[in-house]
Amino acid sequence: MFTINIGQDNPFLHQRNTVELTLVQALKHVGGVRQIRISQDGDEPTVIIQCDFITGSIVVLAAALDQDCIAVFDHSTDTGTLIGDKAAEWGAFNPEYFQFI
Repeated sequence: MFTINIGQDNPFLHQRNTVELTLVQALKHVGGVRQIRISQDGDEPTVIIQCDFITGSIVVLAAALDQDCIAVFDHSTDTGTLIGDKAAEWGAFNPEYFQFI
């Protein structure tokens, strides 16, 4: 099982992606969705998806949403990672900033 955090700020367009756009794109890349939550906590709204498996590419998803990276937590290994073209610029996965459902 995975939990995915997708921020809504779009640095390319200097505005926020809509929840609807984020979900349309995200559901192309995940399967076995268990729960979805929209969080207003922290610096930006975040779409949180808990799913059984990843069917596509999170790198492609990040690019489709103009995200530097997307945070993914793998419950089977109890580890998190940042995935995307600019993930290295954000440093290592930090569980303090990650939101679970």
